[in-house]
Amino acid sequence: MTTTGHDTLDHVIGPGGQFHLRQISGSIEVHGVHGDRVRVRERSGKALAEIFRIDASDGRLSLTAPDRGGIDLIVFGIGRRSSANLEVEVPSGASITIESASADLGATGLLGRTAIRTASGDIDLAELSGTLEIETVSGEAQVTASAALALQVRTISGDCTVRAPELTRATIETTSGDVRLDALATGSGPFDIQTVSGDVTIVGREGLRVEARTVIGELRSELPHRFDTAPGRKQLIVGDGRTLIAFRSVSGDLRVVIPRDREHGRTSTPAVSVPAITSERTSEATSEATSGAPAMAQAQRPFAHEPTAAGRAVAGHDASLEAGHRASQEVARLDILHALERGELSVEAAMQRLAEIEEA
Repeated sequence: MTTTGHDTLDHVIGPGGQFHLRQISGSIEVHGVHGDRVRVRERSGKALAEIFRIDASDGRLSLTAPDRGGIDLIVFGIGRRSSANLEVEVPSGASITIESASADLGATGLLGRTAIRTASGDIDLAELSGTLEIETVSGEAQVTASAALALQVRTISGDCTVRAPELTRATIETTSGDVRLDALATGSGPFDIQTVSGDVTIVGREGLRVEARTVIGELRSELPHRFDTAPGRKQLIVGDGRTLIAFRSVSGDLRVVIPRDREHGRTSTPAVSVPAITSERTSEATSEATSGAPAMAQAQRPFAHEPTAAGRAVAGHDASLEAGHRASQEVARLDILHALERGELSVEAAMQRLAEIEEA
């Protein structure tokens, strides 16, 4: 049964039905509730039928902002009517899919499968459980779960923070966004984190074994730990090491930190910062060389002179080239985002091009 008004919509999908929303901009608030129906209200009083194509069928409700020019996901610049401020109630166990360009999303009480795809809108989810999939270009994501969560995240530059009692599995891919995880990894996994330059922080609430493959990324821990190395592999083992986390990165660091709720009991004990595995041999060599420090320092002093004018010119030229490279990357990023706003690129194509810039 479906009941529609100018700015409201009420449709029965059942406790485990499907709700799909594709919205360009504005804001979205979703609340999981007991019951079998979806209720949608446009808080600004706009007519839903003028913003969305509405498809209400047995067990499913879909609200879709119209495409332009065959773009497969989200397009921009189709008029102010495409912006909406929605308040949505859905059955808490329903399967939810939300796609957006720049709309900010807040949701509570979703216990089934939740899939979110956005370009730049921020995401704030609370009292969550079940399965969560997030894909974003630059939006920030804050996730607080109330029960076990299966997690999949893909982001370009947006940061992601996840706090949950338990994670049954987690797959996280980011280009330059930072990630913070605070949860017990209790399921069979996998627990896999991939970054280009984004840093990862894991709150150490259990034994961990971080198996890392990095180019220049570092592993650090504030908790008791040990290192295990092999050709092409670094391992950081915290506690009994019972949970395996695979970490792959170019220049991103991974850090295991003490839970904040335990910090009050250790105010007089500073955290132990462990250098990257790649620097251990350098540290040993430095220690050996220190025994002859005075003589060595005296012998090397003639070489510690000020750079010549030519040397300063070369260094300045190199710095100028690096600054120019960074500037050109920023221009390329802006060009892609502007094309996304004009509807010339889909979110998926924009994410791919942004990732290529980060890797260049």
